[in-house]
Formats: sequence, C-alpha cells, structure tokens
Amino acid sequence: MIREIEYIEGPNPYAKSIEYYENNKVIGFLNYSLIYDRIEIDNIEVLEEYRNKKIGTKLMTYLIYNAIDKHVINITLEVRKSNEIARRLYKNFGFREVALRKLYYGDEDGILMEKQVM
Repeated sequence: MIREIEYIEGPNPYAKSIEYYENNKVIGFLNYSLIYDRIEIDNIEVLEEYRNKKIGTKLMTYLIYNAIDKHVINITLEVRKSNEIARRLYKNFGFREVALRKLYYGDEDGILMEKQVM
C-alpha cells in the first residue's frame, strides 16, 4: 500500500513523502519537495531485506503520475556517481544526467539528473 504525506510544519513547507507499507510497516519511502511547478527528490530508500521487489519502481511511478496530475514541469535529483543501481532506475524512468557536481557528497561526486514531465 502507498500513502502520501504532506508536511505542513517544519523547516521545509514544500516537503512531502510517499511511503510504501507492507503489513502496517513502512518498508520504503520517497521524500521530495514540490516547489511550485517542479519536484526535487531528496531521498528514496527501501529496507535492505525488501530490495529487488520493485518497491522503488512503485514509488517512482506514483511520484511521476502525481507530477503529471499537478502539471509539474520537471523532476530533479542528485545521485552518487558510484550508485549504478539508482542511476539505472532513474534512467529507466526517463531521467537524464545533466551535470556533474564535484565532491557533492563530501568524498564523492554527485550527478544531477532531470526528467522533463510537461
């Protein structure tokens, strides 16, 4: 089951989360910010014992359908250069690598990826 949460209070008034539940337990989530007509993905994670079960795919699919409904122009994210699994997932959803961010993660470069929605 998927549930979306909107955070009204806190430091980021644009923050939202999509959570994936199984047996009343959160086993995956996708945190993002909806800033006017664009989305920035902050984090996506699935518990290790539940990986390779298409949960990340379900979370991304849900986000993209929401983005279309909300007339979002694009979705962006940063990913570690070494994270080939995540980069492959994003590319499968039509994200393209648009910039290299030197030492974005302190010890490693980040790659800025973008998907045009509208």
